[in-house]
Amino acid sequence: MYKPITLFSLIEQINRNELFLPHIQRPFVWDEEQMIRLFDSLMRNYPIQTFLFWRTKEHIKARNFMEQLEWDCELSKHYNEPASQKDREKVFVLDGQQRLQTLYGIFYGSIDGPDGSTAYKAYLDLTNGAEPNEDGLLYKLEFKPEHPGLPYYRLSDLVGTHNQKNSEEISDQVNESLDEDACYGDESPEVRKDRHKRVRRNISQLTSLLREEKYFWVQTLDGVANDYQYRTIRNIFVRVNSGGTKLDAADLMFAVMKENWEPVEELVEQTASLLNESRLWFDKNLVLKCIVTAISGDAKVDVEKFADDNNSALLKSIETNWPHLEETFKALRDFMVNDLKLYGDKVIRSYNSFVPLFDYLYYNPRPDAISVQKMRGYFFKSQLFNWYRAQTDAIINALHKYVGQKVDDGFPLGEIIGYFAGRKAITTLAPEHLLEHRLRFILLNILYVEKFGNNPFDVRYSGNEPQIDHIFPKSKLYKELQLGIQEVNHLGNYRYVGASDNLRKRAEKPDLYFPRLKGSGIDISKHLLIQEFSDKPENLKFDLETYRKFRDARMDAIYQIASKVVNPEVQN
Repeated sequence: MYKPITLFSLIEQINRNELFLPHIQRPFVWDEEQMIRLFDSLMRNYPIQTFLFWRTKEHIKARNFMEQLEWDCELSKHYNEPASQKDREKVFVLDGQQRLQTLYGIFYGSIDGPDGSTAYKAYLDLTNGAEPNEDGLLYKLEFKPEHPGLPYYRLSDLVGTHNQKNSEEISDQVNESLDEDACYGDESPEVRKDRHKRVRRNISQLTSLLREEKYFWVQTLDGVANDYQYRTIRNIFVRVNSGGTKLDAADLMFAVMKENWEPVEELVEQTASLLNESRLWFDKNLVLKCIVTAISGDAKVDVEKFADDNNSALLKSIETNWPHLEETFKALRDFMVNDLKLYGDKVIRSYNSFVPLFDYLYYNPRPDAISVQKMRGYFFKSQLFNWYRAQTDAIINALHKYVGQKVDDGFPLGEIIGYFAGRKAITTLAPEHLLEHRLRFILLNILYVEKFGNNPFDVRYSGNEPQIDHIFPKSKLYKELQLGIQEVNHLGNYRYVGASDNLRKRAEKPDLYFPRLKGSGIDISKHLLIQEFSDKPENLKFDLETYRKFRDARMDAIYQIASKVVNPEVQN
């Protein structure tokens, strides 16, 4: 049953510590623009949806609304221990936190200024409303540390000094002050009349928003009089918060997990940051997937894993084993940096491929050199052959039986290959795969890591990330040798070169460009690969026979290098 309520009553309930946020609510996430747009909507009489509350006497950790709204705040400092206690009646906001915290900050409190401490109050130019601004707003709210003077009006005065005044008194006082202001001395009677009308209209709307029961509607689930227990409310919270400013699966899971282990979200966020130090894009969801796979054998990141009291053992196991989980994430990062040498995600087609690697390291924390070689082979196979393009959770769960245990014979690459072969997937790198244009980044990455010992994307200066360069210039191959796109855009003719060097090269022919590099002391053999041409780069004549001879021989050399990495099961 929805009931109307005044904004003034809502603010009073917050101010008197009667209305709280449950600890499962995430922090305030709206930015200033969203707050301003909500206010503009209210001034235009646009609907802003209803609020959902829960009345209870259960022991639930209660959080106060912020009187001075801050972003990225420490939630723990806003907890209210007395209100959290069992048998203390309180009302929690299940849906509407962002809107209600915004309105509380605008009409009663303040927001943090740029320095992070000064309180900025909300002000409205009372002459607004004639024409929308460039952002489409009729009523542009502004936050300022001090009163800027008329025609700006401090909105918190409506619940403060002007609480007992009606809209006519306030608007008359404002208009009289503006009439006496020298800035408005040249107004024509028509302009003054229009300004008076806008001020009266705006003050009338503001007081109506605060005092009349026609803008805000609340549905309250009464857990005191009826059977709305916490378990039921938790499920309702998950449902209603899957809309609006959306929470993803990880956010919803954290909302439930934090009731029994408060630090879990911060720890997972720190872990994601650790994994992303090499300019990768691990998110909280993937970190959780690694954890729940290793602990439970089920990769699905689902609120229901923690929403049922019967599953509380899973969270307890994660908390108990967190030191080992943390060490495993460090081992995974070391493997990515030292063995895969990943410094960007252009070579990553699916981050899910890291979950079985984490799963293996959790149970086998110190892999030997042969296992590391097989782990590299697995990773590059998974990317080249797109093993995780569909049904990723089912794949991870199936691989858990191979990697999610202590393995005496090292990383079980053979079993993993057998599994994917059974799914009709490609499992072995062959020469024809080097002709697939979409695989060029991964294959060149393998080449440069093997030849140079580091990833070409590990650059010192931003903007100098490597570009794919044609050793024999592309434009001249098209124009002078009349070759088609497949012969020109060929892995045998590709190399990586820094962005700035590529600009300077300017389609210079190889029999001029590479001798000049070699004369400067640069080791061109790692780029050219073919000794015949590395020893005498002036032999890279720009003719069809030389181009095809060089390109095909270099292609064979790339395959030999890549095959040793991708197909370790063949080498051993």
